[in-house]
Amino acid sequence: HMVDLVAGQQKFKGVPQKERDRLLKEAVKIINERKSFGVSISCNVAEVQHSSPRWIRGFGHAYPICCHFAMLAIGNAIRDAGLPDDVAYVFENGHPRVSEARAFMMNAARCSSLKESYRYRSDSFLPKSDAVPLQAADMLAWEWTKCQDETIEHQIRPIRLSLMALFKSDPRRYTVRHLTGASLAKYLDAVRNLGLLQIEEGMP
Repeated sequence: HMVDLVAGQQKFKGVPQKERDRLLKEAVKIINERKSFGVSISCNVAEVQHSSPRWIRGFGHAYPICCHFAMLAIGNAIRDAGLPDDVAYVFENGHPRVSEARAFMMNAARCSSLKESYRYRSDSFLPKSDAVPLQAADMLAWEWTKCQDETIEHQIRPIRLSLMALFKSDPRRYTVRHLTGASLAKYLDAVRNLGLLQIEEGMP
């Protein structure tokens, strides 16, 4: 976890700051050499909870809603690049909202239009120890959250150099977005339309 690396706790307890900085730089290099696309979607959880269409199974929390928009962005990136690829989605098992995420993915797998939008091939829920590339997703999610909170909203620090190093490698391959206000309302309307689509296709 990035939070452990930066704070020098858990598995990184006792590791000097200089060594942790080196590890972070090396991790960024590995990601830049191997990534296809990077997507990070954030939101204010309380704002989403207030407005989310909870009557739609699998959309009762910010987690699956952000999953939906992240997967849309991935599908769009693949199409824009002219690639034929589909995606095997892997989620970290053990998240407090994993049951809602599973319900969301179950419905997505049964809806042909969503599968096409996401370029969905399959999904699985695995512990990080069994899916090491999830560490890259954890890094991007943590870095973008810090940027949104500390750099964009509160303006208490410049963008972290590690995030800049990720973005500068190929900015066209990254999509980051914070859902709030009018844009959030627009996206939640899209989610409500998904719920209606589920009903039309006979989903539970």
